[in-house]
Amino acid sequence: MINKSELIKYFLLEADDCLNILVEGTEELETKGYNKSTIESLFRATHTLKGSASIVKFNKITTLSHKLEDLFEALLNGEINYDNSLIYHIRNVINLIVALVNEVHEAGEEKSEIEKEVIELIDNILNKKEIPAVQQKSVIFDALPVTDNVRVELKVIENIFASLSEVLVQKNTITDKEKELFHIVEEISNSGKKLLKEITDFSDMYWLSTYERGQKVIDSFFVDFSDLEFDRYDEYHIFLRKIQEITNDITEGINSLFIFSENLSSHFKSLGREINYLKDSLIEIRMIPIGKLLHRLSEAIKENAKDIGKAVEIDIKGAEIKIDKPVFDSLYEPIIHILRNAIQHGIESFEERIKKGKEQTGHIKIDVKKEGKYIVIAIKDDGRGIDIDKVKEIAVQKGLISSEYTSFISEEEILSYIFVPGFSTSDEIDFQSGRGMGLNIVKTAISKLKGTIEVFSELDKETTFIIKIPQSLTISNLLIFSSHNLDFAIPINYIEEILTLEDFPQALEERSINHKNRIIPVKIFSEIFFSLNGKALQKGYIIVFNFSGIRKGLIVDEILGHEEATVHNFGKFLEGLTQYLGYFISGKGSPRYVIDPLKLFEEEFIFTGLSDKITESFIYSGSVLVVDDSISVRKTLQSVLEAKKLRVYTAKDGVEALNLLERNKVDMVVTDLEMPVMHGYELISRLRKDARFKNLPIIVLTSRGTKKHEEKAFELGADGYIVKPFDEKAIEEEILDRLKLL
Repeated sequence: MINKSELIKYFLLEADDCLNILVEGTEELETKGYNKSTIESLFRATHTLKGSASIVKFNKITTLSHKLEDLFEALLNGEINYDNSLIYHIRNVINLIVALVNEVHEAGEEKSEIEKEVIELIDNILNKKEIPAVQQKSVIFDALPVTDNVRVELKVIENIFASLSEVLVQKNTITDKEKELFHIVEEISNSGKKLLKEITDFSDMYWLSTYERGQKVIDSFFVDFSDLEFDRYDEYHIFLRKIQEITNDITEGINSLFIFSENLSSHFKSLGREINYLKDSLIEIRMIPIGKLLHRLSEAIKENAKDIGKAVEIDIKGAEIKIDKPVFDSLYEPIIHILRNAIQHGIESFEERIKKGKEQTGHIKIDVKKEGKYIVIAIKDDGRGIDIDKVKEIAVQKGLISSEYTSFISEEEILSYIFVPGFSTSDEIDFQSGRGMGLNIVKTAISKLKGTIEVFSELDKETTFIIKIPQSLTISNLLIFSSHNLDFAIPINYIEEILTLEDFPQALEERSINHKNRIIPVKIFSEIFFSLNGKALQKGYIIVFNFSGIRKGLIVDEILGHEEATVHNFGKFLEGLTQYLGYFISGKGSPRYVIDPLKLFEEEFIFTGLSDKITESFIYSGSVLVVDDSISVRKTLQSVLEAKKLRVYTAKDGVEALNLLERNKVDMVVTDLEMPVMHGYELISRLRKDARFKNLPIIVLTSRGTKKHEEKAFELGADGYIVKPFDEKAIEEEILDRLKLL
């Protein structure tokens, strides 16, 4: 739990702001007269100061602030007519507050007593609606204490972070250049070693060679000596010696270069550490203890519990852990939703708890921990838990899973269905706690923070929600991977583990892996983002994601490493590319695109657009997927087919169609040929190469009526061909009659 000295520090910061507003506003009233916006500003400042003081139990400051708040409210409502003589009384009260704040700054507590006459005077003004006349006196405001804190506008901090992102790009550039330098030094070193070896071998072979017999000695000094008595050196030997000396110089130069590169690398590492320290320090500027949010929420939840006849104790651990302000602001809704859900539907009534052998008072534990660059928030209540069997039953009713599949699915994955829009195990809808919408609003909010949420429950014992979010959204931790010789990135916070494709040879064909007793569906990245014309994947890695308890796998070519970077938005021109979170600049100066894994697997685990008709699925006589980039064609054909009691799914291109087929079972595909992203021919080709769709009927619906286009479609595996504009007879012959034969 956050200690009082920490709370006082934040109170003094807020008090300083509020008192400055009060002083400036009062002076403005004195010089310019009554102004409604100024009175509103003064009212808000006193309201904030009152609330802040009450949290740290500074009752005297709370009382005085409350009196001023009432006074400004009366002025705003016209209950009191403004008069400049009122300024004198307002200044007196503000000076009393300033004196008390100074005492808190020096001693950590309020020491002075409030002058009762001042309180009575304000009460008389409020009750009698009259302002007593005063002699012309000037009241000077007391000085506020000098604190060791400075308030900085968020815009200034944002500008610093923008500069920091550029520094990080330069740091990544230096890191890449360092690798290149080491590679160059290593190549020079290896070449130098080869040269030295060749020269040494050559020298050893020819250095001690003697003159051939019968060769005359030109130098007269050698006349009296035989070959064994005196070594002879000609230009050949002198050249060899020079080569050796040059080689030795090169070796020394290489060694010096190697030492220099090592020292330079050490300096680079030191610079990297300083940049990381600077980055952490800058992020710290925007950090706020999470306890400020949790304590505020806990008090509200306790009051809420009293209103419905329940008693709850909330225990908070790790309140001192700090999070970035944007994260702090965004956590309010999901956490209060979980807490309200706990007291409304988790914590039992007094009578029910006694029957179960529990204490009358319910307990909610909020445990906050820091794991690396992530914050983990566990919210546990000792209530009635979640009925797994009831979740299964509702999931089957809504068509989310088949009844045959329920025996194979894990409890963890079953519980993940409570995040579906409209999913609720409660028989009553309670809009205060969010029932009727399920916990989807919680999951959506956490997903926007690039976080995950999981739930664990034991019936009649407890329920635990575990939220994992980045401590800051300013700098993203990214895994870099490659596909088709292009580099991409993906946020690390969704990644559970990385496996090698060699350990799961069946993954490419079956599109799933059996890992840790779980069947995990997988997608191949290159098939989603590239054409089939590329080379077949022989080696690679499987990135396993954990989305609120649901595991998915992504097969990529190569893992390149990890980087920290600021992710930039694409802007309006490319805002339609929803599969990307944005981009960042690599150390080589080229853009790297950051993939959004939530969008990558969206159709499989983000349950959107669940129609009210979902419970009526049994009335459909079949299902058809219509793939066409024209919305008018999709809507027209959908209307015709639905009138024939067929369930219709629609997609605007081949990629969207493949994603829909991963989640939904259909009896037929009707596809156009000319579409963006992935055309109809490629869609047919992919479906026929996938064992699951080998016998799925495919009908082509196109404006191309030539024999050439038709033959190409049938060659790839199409079963029927309709030329636009189509009529109902063509639909009956090619689609309805064919479905009757299935």
